[in-house]
Amino acid sequence: MSKSICAALLVWPLLGLAQNTSQVYSTAQRPRALALIGDRYHSPVYIRDGLSRALAAENIPVTFIEEVTALNAAALGQHQLLIILRDGMNWPDGYDKKAHIWMTDDQQKAIWDFVEGGGGFLALHNAQGIYPPAGLYYKLFGGDYGGHPKPYVFAVRVEDKNHPVTAGVEDFEIFDEQHMCKYYLDREHLLLRAIARDNTASPYGWWRELGKGRFCYLAPGHTGEVLNHPMMQRLMRNAVNWVLKLR
Repeated sequence: MSKSICAALLVWPLLGLAQNTSQVYSTAQRPRALALIGDRYHSPVYIRDGLSRALAAENIPVTFIEEVTALNAAALGQHQLLIILRDGMNWPDGYDKKAHIWMTDDQQKAIWDFVEGGGGFLALHNAQGIYPPAGLYYKLFGGDYGGHPKPYVFAVRVEDKNHPVTAGVEDFEIFDEQHMCKYYLDREHLLLRAIARDNTASPYGWWRELGKGRFCYLAPGHTGEVLNHPMMQRLMRNAVNWVLKLR
C-alpha cells in the first residue's frame, strides 16, 4: 500500500471530528452524558464504540454503565444527557428462566423528572423494548414496543427534512432489525420511517419536548455497522445537539 493511501486512511476517520471545531472545542464547559448500554442481545462493546465516535465528534464526555441499578436520580443529577441502548429485560435466574423487567417506578420517575427539569434523553434501538407497561417511561417515550422480525435489508426514509435532527441526512439502507414501533404522538413529531422491500413500514424515529427538556428516539442500532453508518452517525450527532439545545 502506498504512503499516500496510508495517510488518507489515517486522516479519513478524523474528518468528521474536524467539523464545527470552533464551536465544540472552544470551552471546557461541556455537557456530560450518561449512557446505559448492553444487554443479552446487544454487546456493550459495539455500542460503546459507535456512540464514542459520535460523542467525540461533538466533544461530549460520556460515562458508560451496564449495571441497571446505576441509573438513578443521583447519577442523572450529575449529567445533562441520558442515552439508553438496551432493553428492559434481565435474567437474574439464568437465561433458561423467565426474564424480569428491571426498571423500577423510582427509576421511571427519575428519568421523567430529569427530562422535565431540562435534561436531554436520546433513546436508541431497543431502548423502546419491553419496559414496564403503562408506566412513566413509555408515557415519556410516546411509543411502545411492537416486536421485530429477523434482521434484513430495509430503507430508512427521512419524513421531516426540516428538523435539526435530520439536517444533512439522506434516505439510506441498512441491514438491521426493523422494529415495528408503536407510535402515539402526532404526525409532526415523526422524523424517520422504516420501509422494507415488501413495503412493511414502521415509524422509526421521533422527537418530543417535556417540560424544559427534550427527548429523541432513533430506532436503528442492532449492529456496529449500523451505528457507524454515516447517516446514523449524523443522526446521533444532530440528536445530541438538539436534545441538549446546543444548536
